[in-house]
Amino acid sequence: MAKLKPLPYSYDFLLPTISRKTVTLHHDKHQASYVKGWNEGEERLKKSRHGASGAMLRGIYDGLAFNGAGVILHELYWENLTATGTSGPPSKAFIRCVDRCFGSGQTLVNELASVGAAIRGSGWVVLCWVPRFQRMVIAPIYNHEDGWIPGAVPLLVIDVWEHAYYLDYENARAEYLRLIWANVNWEVVSQRYHEAVD
Repeated sequence: MAKLKPLPYSYDFLLPTISRKTVTLHHDKHQASYVKGWNEGEERLKKSRHGASGAMLRGIYDGLAFNGAGVILHELYWENLTATGTSGPPSKAFIRCVDRCFGSGQTLVNELASVGAAIRGSGWVVLCWVPRFQRMVIAPIYNHEDGWIPGAVPLLVIDVWEHAYYLDYENARAEYLRLIWANVNWEVVSQRYHEAVD
C-alpha cells in the first residue's frame, strides 16, 4: 500500500521559482492521485488475479507501472530540490564523472534543459547512472514510465508535466527549466551518485 509522502519542506520553500499554489496543487492533488491509482491497482489485482484474462491483467499492470513510477519520481523530484540558491556544490567525484560523460557541468545543464524542453506532452527529464555502461545518461521519460533504461539509477529528476510549472510559467516550459537550477540540491544528487556507484 502506497502512502503520500509529506514534502520535506514547506509549500513556499521553493519560491520564487515555484509558487506555493503550484507546490500545493502538485503535491496534494497530482502526486496524491498517483498514490491513489497505485493502491486501487493493487486492489484490482488481488480481486482479478484468479481467472482474469491476460488483457485484463496487462491493463492492471500498465496502470501499476504508470502510477508507481509517478509516485516514486515525484518523491525523488521534491527531495532533489532545495530553497533558491542554498545548495552546496556537487562532490568532486560527481563533477569528475560529469566531465567524463558530458564534457562539463554547463553542458550537462544545457542538455538536461534542452531534452526537457523537447519532450512532447508530459514527462520527466532524468539524469541517470547506468551501471551496465558505467556512465551517466539523460533519460527523457514520457508520462512516468515510457523511455526508462533498465537498471538505471535516477540521480536528478525534473518534472516537466504541465502541473509542475503551468500556473507559474504558462506554456514557457523552457523558462521553468532555465530557473529550476537555482533550486537543485547538488548535495542530494551527489549522494545518490555515490550510493549508485558504490
